[in-house]
Amino acid sequence: MEKINPLLHPPWSTKEPREAALRRVGAPSGRIREEAADNFQILLQSIPNNDIIIYSDESKLENGQTGGGYVGFQAGSQFLLKAAMTHSTAQCSPNLWICLDNLEVAIQLLSLSIGSSQAVFESFNTLAATWPSRRRLLQIESGAVRIRWVPGHANIPGNEAADCAAKEGAGKTVPTSHPWSYTAFKRHTKSQAASRAQTYWQSAAPQAYQDLEITTFSRCPLELQLPRHILGRILAARTKHRDFADYHERFNHTDAHLTCRCGARKSPIHFIFCQIAKRKAPRFPGHPSEVIPFLLGTPKGATKLAKWLTETRFFEDICPRRPPLST
Repeated sequence: MEKINPLLHPPWSTKEPREAALRRVGAPSGRIREEAADNFQILLQSIPNNDIIIYSDESKLENGQTGGGYVGFQAGSQFLLKAAMTHSTAQCSPNLWICLDNLEVAIQLLSLSIGSSQAVFESFNTLAATWPSRRRLLQIESGAVRIRWVPGHANIPGNEAADCAAKEGAGKTVPTSHPWSYTAFKRHTKSQAASRAQTYWQSAAPQAYQDLEITTFSRCPLELQLPRHILGRILAARTKHRDFADYHERFNHTDAHLTCRCGARKSPIHFIFCQIAKRKAPRFPGHPSEVIPFLLGTPKGATKLAKWLTETRFFEDICPRRPPLST
């Protein structure tokens, strides 16, 4: 993985404000893509023909592999460019324009970097600083390296050519010695952590959850949106830990009431078979072997069960923790 030096630039170094960087690169600032594309075309018409314009783009394939591409233009002619500084036309070009559709990368170019791809940005800044002192014709001004944001997929020839080059680059094999950038490694680690957690869950999930076919491991289950008292009932039915006959007997709760008002023993799935509940509300359609995993094991089923429990007041009136006192 790449090495990042957080002290490369002291904290007291003057940093370009983000608003200034956005103005410098011609950020969209609320403009729609078509308007931004028209403005960029106007900019292109104002750039002298002997200036060099480099378009850069990146692409990501369906398998997750990424790549980048670079295409250079001068006086309307396209050429591939590995090093603009040493290109034969650099001595005739006052300015070097770098155009890319990644806004965050655009504002970091020519800025102080202490984050991901630090070495790349520092190398670019060093190279850009040498542009005015390059070998050039006497009548050519020293010029500068300029960064511009270009709207992507807006039928701008240079950007479209860079996009094709990026797709070609993404399809190539990445050298094993190529170091991970901090951002790429962080993204890879995050995806691997989720995948590993999912694999572990499938093998280590409690048997009660396996019986309910709860095989996915979600960081934020949709069931958490249910009212807390209803969610507690559903989680109790999943884990079989609460006001159930087997649970009370296992822990010798001698004062617990073990039966429902219908006379049946309390169980995590008793609400499906309770005779009083059947008379009070329609029974859930389907075979219990399919209905139970759906109601207790899926967010959609849990939502339906929550609505049914609220309408029937099952745990308040039909199967309460303790029977109502006789009057």
